[in-house]
Amino acid sequence: MGNFDFNNPTKEYVKTILKGIGEKENIKFITNCMTRLRLVLADVSKVDENLLINETGASKVIIDGNDVHVVYGLQINQIREALDKEIKEEKSNEGFIGNVNVRKILEGIGGKENIENIDNCITRLRLKLKDTSKVNEDILVSQTGASKVIFIDENNIHIVYGLKIEEVRKAIEEEINK
Repeated sequence: MGNFDFNNPTKEYVKTILKGIGEKENIKFITNCMTRLRLVLADVSKVDENLLINETGASKVIIDGNDVHVVYGLQINQIREALDKEIKEEKSNEGFIGNVNVRKILEGIGGKENIENIDNCITRLRLKLKDTSKVNEDILVSQTGASKVIFIDENNIHIVYGLKIEEVRKAIEEEINK
């Protein structure tokens, strides 16, 4: 076992943890308790227990169904913060703002220059577009988490995202206003 500075986890260290849990795409949920990194993973067969113990200093890896606990000790808060920062940075480079893939949404609606107005109701993103023929329903449903695209008329569409709609609208507005 190596020497680990748990109080100041490096980018390389965090990338090693991500490798050991099957990369960020494998994470469905992440939190921590006093001593453990607690995860729900899509595929626990991607967990590399030896790597986590030998290369990241974990004292134990506990797998129960899709729940994985990686025991690091009392410095878990610093490790978790560094992990969150790395995941956010990687997702930002992929076009995400928070948990919203803004780049794909904009691609699916024909670009930000196609938007005339943006609003939302409780579950739907309501858009007035210059040209609805530029809308790619397949991208919106298969790659952005939308459950449905509804064409209202020649300029208006609703995209159903559910209760996360406020986060979606705010992320798109943030991207538009850059």
